[in-house]
Amino acid sequence: MRKYIFIFLAIMLFAWGCDSPDDEGVVGLDGPILESIDSNGLLEFNGAVINNGDSPVKSVYVVIILKDENGNIIEANSVSLFEEGSGALLYPMEREFFRVSVGADPTRVFSKDVEIYYEDPI
Repeated sequence: MRKYIFIFLAIMLFAWGCDSPDDEGVVGLDGPILESIDSNGLLEFNGAVINNGDSPVKSVYVVIILKDENGNIIEANSVSLFEEGSGALLYPMEREFFRVSVGADPTRVFSKDVEIYYEDPI
């Protein structure tokens, strides 16, 4: 019985440790996302995020999720705003641009979702 309780607690701690996008987060989109086809024929998304909070954040990622007309995920891709391991921060009211390319067939894409993940610096 103790084994099952330990496993349950381990799963719960892992789930709490996995951060999910915050609907009322301090980092959000700053304007629309522009959609285009790049020189390689890939679907490309360009936009900007802004830190609307009172403190800096780190490890900011933008995730684009493409869905077909049935709501099935066709492709998901992410981009980090900063070079991995750089320790760079997005300060309050600071804006940073992003570009994400995806290989999905544009004719199959019915909708897109955008999620923004970030961490508070310790």
